Amino acid sequence: MKKTLMLLLFLLSFPVIFAELKTPYTVPEKLTAQEMLDAPELYDSSIFPIWGYACMQFTYKVFYSDKQGRQPEYVRINLNGEWHDMIKGEGDYERGVLYTYDHVPLSYDSNYYYFEASNGAGKARAGIIDTPNQGPLVYAENFDNNEIVLLNANGSKVWNYSIGKDMVEGVSISDNNLIAIVTNYYIYLFSPENNTPLWVYCKTCKIPDFVEGTFAGIEVSDNGEYVAAALMDDLYYFSADNNTPLWTVPLEARVIGLDISENGSLIALGTANSGDKGDKIFLYNNKGEKLMEYRAVHEGYTQSGNFYHPDMTPDGGYIAASTGCPDRRAYLFSSNGTLIFRSEGLTLDSPIHKSSISDNAEIIAYSLDNMQGKELLILFDKNGSQLWSFSGEDGSARGVSVSDNGEYVAIGTTKGHIYLFSAGSNNTLWNFFESVYTHFAEVKLSPDGILLAAGSDSKKIYLFSNENNTPLWVYNTTAWVNKLDFNGEYVVAGTGLKEYFAEGMNEPLGNFECDEIIILLQNAVCGDNICEPAVENYSNCPIDCCGDYCNNNNNNIAQIIINFFRKIIEALSRAQN
Repeated sequence: MKKTLMLLLFLLSFPVIFAELKTPYTVPEKLTAQEMLDAPELYDSSIFPIWGYACMQFTYKVFYSDKQGRQPEYVRINLNGEWHDMIKGEGDYERGVLYTYDHVPLSYDSNYYYFEASNGAGKARAGIIDTPNQGPLVYAENFDNNEIVLLNANGSKVWNYSIGKDMVEGVSISDNNLIAIVTNYYIYLFSPENNTPLWVYCKTCKIPDFVEGTFAGIEVSDNGEYVAAALMDDLYYFSADNNTPLWTVPLEARVIGLDISENGSLIALGTANSGDKGDKIFLYNNKGEKLMEYRAVHEGYTQSGNFYHPDMTPDGGYIAASTGCPDRRAYLFSSNGTLIFRSEGLTLDSPIHKSSISDNAEIIAYSLDNMQGKELLILFDKNGSQLWSFSGEDGSARGVSVSDNGEYVAIGTTKGHIYLFSAGSNNTLWNFFESVYTHFAEVKLSPDGILLAAGSDSKKIYLFSNENNTPLWVYNTTAWVNKLDFNGEYVVAGTGLKEYFAEGMNEPLGNFECDEIIILLQNAVCGDNICEPAVENYSNCPIDCCGDYCNNNNNNIAQIIINFFRKIIEALSRAQN
């Protein structure tokens, strides 16, 4: 039987806490070892929703527990440099108590936060590695008109496909022009002939009223015979002939990106953090057998660093990958999972976001997420020797591409630049600049390096020649371009939220006033194959909440959250009456 909880309420006078935004984050002093002795535990910290619109209420959540059942002296949140006490929910201190804090931003500026608690003897923190977490992201965009676009190399639209509130999470085009797409909720396979999918696969087959965005990944093999896709908590492997998976493997954490060898025999995927799991790179063969998993080790950290988009040579012989905080390194693995090299830490406090490798593995480029005005790009050879680097004050390089022949390298930055290089030198062949507020999320060179495609949050797709920085053409899309692939003949692109949510709006839009507050309660439908962590558990919805992640402790915690939200709904009903 299906049951649905209230999902959107508009209130004029519900008691919420407003906070003016202060300065961007500062690096707080770490707790000392002495301060953390005999400390409580803070865990399962989150924010709901993680992004939204002006005048929307956001709820910060964290669980407090103490092995001796001691109540806290305080549980508080540091939000934009100011401390705020959090509100206690139900539960007991030994098993876990939910604490919340409601916040309505009055600006499109960034928000930075972390949690701290004391039991009188020791202190604990959550929501911070070395620097505070960021969120929520407040947008002026609604992201309800997303699309998939196919263009030919002349800039003419071949077709587009509207996906509405759903968002593109990955695109891939094969050498024979099969187009694979993954969104938050669907997997599609298209041909260039028209915008009618060759087939569609979905797990829940339903798009909720509010789409938070998630991690997913997809690649079609260069020969066009196989599709590997990560959707929600599973890895799927398809023959391109139909939408029935040849096999499915459950995953312990969401996939940030994946790649597949040209014949479909090897799949590499990088995962995000999931409690004490995730933060790994995996290799699977075409039978769904796990060949390797690797996780960096960092003593004193519960997170070791997300593994981002792996990029492998066509034969699968080499796999390049990179990590986030606190690891922040470049990696190269062999096809059997052997670690060939692991670089030193390449940034002070920001991820090594993407990697790109030439077909012969002689050139491996890594784009750096670096806000200290240092390297944006570093090139290594397959032995781990650094060839050269490129520095700039562009904030971060998100997109990176090495041409298949290894002759050219390109990056796109979060401050409106595209740089093109010959692989032999860090002197730019040319650079293109649109606006300091433009974010180039994706760049992709043609196999021979003669052409370069790019996509941006200015809702544009570009094509350049390697001869100069004047675009051959520019195509306008309906929303931010967040994913793009190019095989020299066709450009396929998708729109949606930025892959790295924390970057939010580039252009400062200032403050706003709120006459009406939007309160979004999480939508939960029992029977949709999604175990909603705020409102569902094994007891009230076993069909959704089963498998490796169902255990008594998690069920009890979920029940606490359910009771908390029930109280909110009851309070809202009384307020309306």
